[in-house]
Amino acid sequence: MSKPLKIGLVGTGSIARAHLPAFKQFPDSVELTAACDIREEAAQRLAAGAGNIAVYTDMETMLRQADIDAVDICTTHDQHVQLVLQAAQSGKHILLEKPMGINMVECRDMLAATDAAGVTFMVAQCLRYLPHSQVLREMIVDGEFGEVWALRSDNFAAMVPPRSKVTQTSRRPSTWYLDGKQAGGGALISQATHHIDLFRYYIGEVRRVTATSWMDHPLFINGAEESLAATMEFENGAVAQLLSSWSSRTPWNHHYWVLAELGSISSRYMPGSAGAEQYIGPVDVSLPKYDGDRGATTFVPFDASASDLPTDQPFVNEILHFADCCRDGSEPISSGKDNLGTMKAVLGIYESAKTGQPVDLATM
Repeated sequence: MSKPLKIGLVGTGSIARAHLPAFKQFPDSVELTAACDIREEAAQRLAAGAGNIAVYTDMETMLRQADIDAVDICTTHDQHVQLVLQAAQSGKHILLEKPMGINMVECRDMLAATDAAGVTFMVAQCLRYLPHSQVLREMIVDGEFGEVWALRSDNFAAMVPPRSKVTQTSRRPSTWYLDGKQAGGGALISQATHHIDLFRYYIGEVRRVTATSWMDHPLFINGAEESLAATMEFENGAVAQLLSSWSSRTPWNHHYWVLAELGSISSRYMPGSAGAEQYIGPVDVSLPKYDGDRGATTFVPFDASASDLPTDQPFVNEILHFADCCRDGSEPISSGKDNLGTMKAVLGIYESAKTGQPVDLATM
């Protein structure tokens, strides 16, 4: 049996903690040997629950001193490009939390650096690593749903009070996600990106986008949008509608539809529920069986047992897939190269919202 891939975790916030079960459940495959955070107390807290690992406050030192083969980067979005370039120059494999970057120059610079270094570069698009996502993609590609003609993505959260309720003392953003300088935008880039990437995984590339955004809320700063509506036209002729808002007066919701000639897919999420298991699934599938011109429409929970993924936990699956790719040199399902298409769609939507004009992604 090969030795476990030794990984240094960079950034120790909530997403980093969602990655920890992989190291605890599969120590023969992946081993967490170091943690790095500019807040030493945060890194120490994570290390206390992760076992005997080294703690650092800057990644450059960790890259020089730590016993690691790869890094798992879970920082604010504006730090991604610098950290990826440093890791590539040190010859370390790289797992990067989404989004890949906050502009296309950064994304292409990361690809160039990792290609030149010959290291594995994977973007952690967790929805691809759900068992049902992989089974459904195979069914779509095999034509079991027929022609996909429309998709829909809804992403809602009441993260901030209404504009009229914001006081002078509450004007400071409560989280870096509301700061466009750190996050690269608002609700779209941090949440709706998941569905954009999943839609690409299901049916292929986006051709053109059109969008409108709302940016008047005082708690969103430096160009971060509070709400956004977009239309995405895919190369196969399908059209997707996307609504994303972090200032909506609704329960938290993350839901998508895929509508096709012979059936449909709907992620089943109960608004207002909490927990990652609600955020990521399950799904219902309709594939009616026809008797002549009559069809009995069914809509039932989907059985993803045909998947060969090791667990039903997407964060665990993506990290194990990353380790396998590092060992055998294969290209990850969500490689940096592939994820360039997701970033073109996200940043094209922002460009359309800014200019009021459709954006052809071939120009991105």
